[in-house]
Amino acid sequence: DEQAGQQEMPVAGRPRDRADHRRTMTADGRAAPPRVWSVSMVRNEVDIVEAFVRHNATVLDGMAILDHGSVDGTVEIVTALAREGLPVRLVQSAVPGYLQEEITTSLAREVFLGTGADFVLPLDADEFLKVASRTEFGRALRSIPEGMHGLLRWLTYVPAFRESPRGILAILKGARRVPEERHVFHKALMSRALLDNPDAMLSNGNHYVASTPHGASEDAKPHARIRDRFAAVAHVPIRSPAQFVSKVAIKKLGRIAANNDWRPEAASQAAYEAIVAGGSPDPALLLEHAVNWSVQRERWIPASSVELVDDPFLATFELRHTPPEAADPVPLVLAAAERMT
Repeated sequence: DEQAGQQEMPVAGRPRDRADHRRTMTADGRAAPPRVWSVSMVRNEVDIVEAFVRHNATVLDGMAILDHGSVDGTVEIVTALAREGLPVRLVQSAVPGYLQEEITTSLAREVFLGTGADFVLPLDADEFLKVASRTEFGRALRSIPEGMHGLLRWLTYVPAFRESPRGILAILKGARRVPEERHVFHKALMSRALLDNPDAMLSNGNHYVASTPHGASEDAKPHARIRDRFAAVAHVPIRSPAQFVSKVAIKKLGRIAANNDWRPEAASQAAYEAIVAGGSPDPALLLEHAVNWSVQRERWIPASSVELVDDPFLATFELRHTPPEAADPVPLVLAAAERMT
């Protein structure tokens, strides 16, 4: 998920930046809120996908979820949520390689054309929109200058691994935020300007919109940074030993299939090497990798030096379809390997 440093961008949310091109009016003469969808590419997220959908559906107008070969019940849960009436559209893909930026960009174009959305946000299943309110979020979106994409801060959250919380809601509610991010990443927020440039593509990790396929951040057009007090993305990259192993191993296989392996200094490569070294990940190892997630290896710091911050993000809801814990990683990894043959 690592990319080059993001260039400095203008900040959205100030009156002088306010744009009028999306001021659709309601019947009573008020400005209608911008329509916002998400696009996601998921695989084997049975333990978290329901929480992901129920939380983000409290903010978003719709969610397009592309399943990339799940064998653990993820598809069945998303289907059940759609039947409940949640604004979810399920797409399935048989592509073996981890071509996230190509697939997600294509799906975003389809959403813009098919729904009339004003913005599309790429979200992974471990990412949760953190907003003060839907009204404030809409206000920030309306301030993004016409023709420009946006950026949301990417905040790392770390569960209480030593307390062994049971169930995904307990894990997410108990997660605390890293006080100061040492990575340089945001999450891209695509505007309809994506349709004006057929060559535009999300970057690796969905951190910005490149002007050309696989383009560098230095060559990207300016993005407007949304202030944290309006909206950010809460990221919970590690939530259990089983999920850690399956996440890293399956993504490694997908990247090999796509000829896009991690660089030696990448945090994800460090996680892979820790798994290959043997042994079940204990709370100390999970904590070390969580507080250093997406930070290049030479910049890692001891987990003991990080004072995590209480900063809740999760909406209130109940789960109906989620199993009590993550699936055994062995069958999931074997199934992913079989897709590559």
